[in-house]
Parts: sequence; C-alpha cells; structure tokens
Amino acid sequence: MRGLDVSSHQPNVSWPSVYGAGGRFAYVKATESTTYRNPYFAAQYGGARQAGLIRGAYHFALPHKSSGAAQAEYFVRNGGGWTADGWTLPGALDIEFNPYTSSNGLNTCYGLSPAQMTAWVRAFSDRYLQLTGRRPTIYTNTYWWQTCTGGSAAFGDHPLWLARYSSSVGTLPSGWTRHAIWQYASSGTFPGDQNLFNGTYEQLKQLATGQGTGTAAKSTSKATTRISFVNTVREPVRRGRSLKIVGTLSQYASGTRKAAAGQRVTVRFKPRGSSAWRTAGTATTASNGTFGKTFKASKDGSWQVVYSGDSRRLPARSGTDYIDIR
Repeated sequence: MRGLDVSSHQPNVSWPSVYGAGGRFAYVKATESTTYRNPYFAAQYGGARQAGLIRGAYHFALPHKSSGAAQAEYFVRNGGGWTADGWTLPGALDIEFNPYTSSNGLNTCYGLSPAQMTAWVRAFSDRYLQLTGRRPTIYTNTYWWQTCTGGSAAFGDHPLWLARYSSSVGTLPSGWTRHAIWQYASSGTFPGDQNLFNGTYEQLKQLATGQGTGTAAKSTSKATTRISFVNTVREPVRRGRSLKIVGTLSQYASGTRKAAAGQRVTVRFKPRGSSAWRTAGTATTASNGTFGKTFKASKDGSWQVVYSGDSRRLPARSGTDYIDIR
C-alpha cells in the first residue's frame, strides 16, 4: 500500500493526483519542538482527507529543547491529535539524526545519553497516550535508534515507521519484529518522501480506527472488541449531581460474540471547547462483559470509553456521547 509524507517543503500538493496515482495514506508534518507549526498543515491535512487518503500528523522532535511531555502537548494542540473516524492515523514522533549540529553544536543524539533519550521518548509517548488514547507511531532509523537509545527494546508496542533508503527494509531496531511503514526514498511518484504500508488496505484502516497496532504480523490473530455505553441519568444533568456511565465490552472471533470479562476499560472526558481528552476513571468488566462508573457532573462535554487490548484482544474505542450539564 503506497503513501507519502510531506512538510512545508511541499506547500502545494495535488491530492487528487496523488490518489489517482495510487496513494492511499499520508503523514503531514504539523510541528517541531514547541516553537514551530507548519503553515501549510491545515491545507495539506484537509486536502489529503478530501481526496480519500487516510492521513496522520507527525512531530519533529528536538529533545534537547524541552521535555517529551511538553512537545507531545504542543503537537496535540496543533493538529497532532487522533480520532477514531477511520481516516486518522496515530500521530507520529519523528525522532532521528540531529539536523542542526552545525548551529547547536550537539552530536547526532542531541547531547542526550541513551538513558535520557529513552526516557524522553517514553515521556512523549505517555503524554500522547493520555491526551489521545493512542500510542504514537515512532519514525526512526535503525542506526540512530541503536546508537541514541542504546538499542532500547521498550517500544515494540508502538507502530514503527522505518526510514531506510534501500531496496529492502533491512534490520529493524531493537524491540520490533515488524514495521508498519517503510520510508524507502526521498522522491518518486508522489511529492515528498515515498512510503509503503506493510499490509492490506483493511489493515491500514484498522490502524486508523484503533483496531490494529501495526505491530502484529496479523492483526486478525486477536479477537476484535467492541464497546457500547450510555449515560443512565436523564439529561440535562444538574451540576453537582451524579451521572453514571454503563456499558458492555464484547469480543468477536470467527463471527462469534463473547463477553470480555475481567478487562479494565478507561472512561475519558473532553470538556466543551477543549481538544484534549482526560482520564476520568477506570472500571473492570464483570463476567458478562458489563461495566459501570459513577461521576460527579461538573462540566458539559464528550465522554468515551477506551479499551487498550491485551495479548488475545485488540484495542477498541466507543463512540462519543455529549452530556449536557446545567
């Protein structure tokens, strides 16, 4: 499955032409550090979607400038979020060779030790997860990863976007057994860099919806999961009163539905006017797959339930429900 990635260096992309030439996905640069926003991002990101491409945003990391958490927050505030609409790939962390060595005087690892770099990537990932419910895709190359993180194997549950300009993918960084995307050339059929998704279009859609991670050899080897939930209190809910979220987590294998018992789900809340999700609480499913959690009504906003998956079940996210508080 062919795709591309672009930045401000490609300000005017004919997205219908990209789709006509076989492009089905794109990553668009949104931000860098906590000081730069791609001025063409909105047009590029929206244009890709309108042309029928599944797209995501990426952030170029400068880990010597600020914390991983701060850069994740800046990224999400400026286009790097994620929604389970089937058209949005998880945001990508571009962590690679320091391109500014001549101006900042730092080495290719930005002056960080392997332990410091690993901690920085973890902080970015954890904050991105808190804000969006997804782990970010990690863009890197094997040499840099082995050198600058000391070959950390701690991120194998993140989709890997591997850069290697060659005829084959080659050796993967430590921790990964499979890549999701391969960036194989800096020019070609499409504007910007040329990429291949390692799977079918259906698997690409699964990565976008959160039903797949891009890390398993066959995402269908795990049971598919579904979440349904409702607020049981009549709306509008009076401020200060209780509201109760109840729902069911189901799993499906070979067309058969079963209750997903004993699984932890996370209830998330996004206040009106905010773009960031926050964790409101967690609940554990009963033997019949049901769960419930009571909250104090304080603000209008959207609610969602998220399941992170396990060794036998794929992750899932419910739809959203806007609850009116007065």
